[in-house]
Amino acid sequence: MTRRGATRLMVAALLLAATGAGAGTKEVRVNLILQPDLKLNGSEKILIGPILVEPRGDAPVSTLDRTASREFEGYLRTLLRRRTRLDVLAREASLRPPSDSALELATMTDFWRELGERTGADYIVSAAIDVQVLDRAGYTTEKYVSPADGKTYFRQVLVEETGFKFNVLLLIFDGSSGDKVFQDQISDFKERSERKLNVYTDMFGDLFHLENRLAGVFVPRSVVAKRTLYTD
Repeated sequence: MTRRGATRLMVAALLLAATGAGAGTKEVRVNLILQPDLKLNGSEKILIGPILVEPRGDAPVSTLDRTASREFEGYLRTLLRRRTRLDVLAREASLRPPSDSALELATMTDFWRELGERTGADYIVSAAIDVQVLDRAGYTTEKYVSPADGKTYFRQVLVEETGFKFNVLLLIFDGSSGDKVFQDQISDFKERSERKLNVYTDMFGDLFHLENRLAGVFVPRSVVAKRTLYTD
């Protein structure tokens, strides 16, 4: 039995045992182990391919966009070396993608296969990044599940955001066939003080959700799930 299966059985047993105890409820947090999206043995050669900037209509590419692209490549390389046993290959300095569109590039099987043959990579990781600077405050509507009756309500919540919002389109290709084997859209927010919004360094530090999701593509990851227990 896998660790994830064992965790699910444990949670189910707790819920069943508590069902007859009374009408009260108690919300608990449970750590669940999720298996990686890619089935790897840990010794594969990984190449960090082009990190593109997600276009915003006719708007020109900004300094923030270019900096985020460079920083993300280094961040991803460091993350894979720290969280996995994979062989992360050296940067391909002469790499020039035939398109600046991630979605168009994703269909160019020959490009990825030739890149894999040239570098010896088993898998090639690419991405497109969109970064927004947020400095705003306002109200938003969110769902709220009452622990008392289990019903879903809606409430107004004041949201104050000052920092960087990241949207990352992650693409992974097989180095032998050139086929796309994985795609996911990942979002995260890094809070910054107003006076640091123009400081484009350490942009990806302390982003737990982004780091956990990226690492979870290659190795098992843990997530925290909320569960409601019935108590006396």
